[in-house]
Amino acid sequence: MPLTKLDPTAALVVIDLQKGVTGLSTVHPADEIVGRTAELARAFRERGLPVVLVNVTGVAPGRTDAERPKFSFPADWTELVLELEQHADDHIVSKQRWGAFIGTPLH
Repeated sequence: MPLTKLDPTAALVVIDLQKGVTGLSTVHPADEIVGRTAELARAFRERGLPVVLVNVTGVAPGRTDAERPKFSFPADWTELVLELEQHADDHIVSKQRWGAFIGTPLH
């Protein structure tokens, strides 16, 4: 695999690689996406660059324009996939909207 040069001021923001999302049908195989992302996360951590792991925990509070799911989610659906090898110094952001930059501390 070719070595990629990382910008020394970059941060890796990983969105929705959690058990409840990676189990869904996707255009590209989820295991390939997770594997590549885990590799990137390792590279960022090795260089002391920030890794931000974002998961979705539900629908925005007070939102009435979107129908609520008619099923209950498994207890672990918000958990980040183990392959990401979450570290204590990773930044964890939980969102309740489509975007991770609205209504979260990620800015």
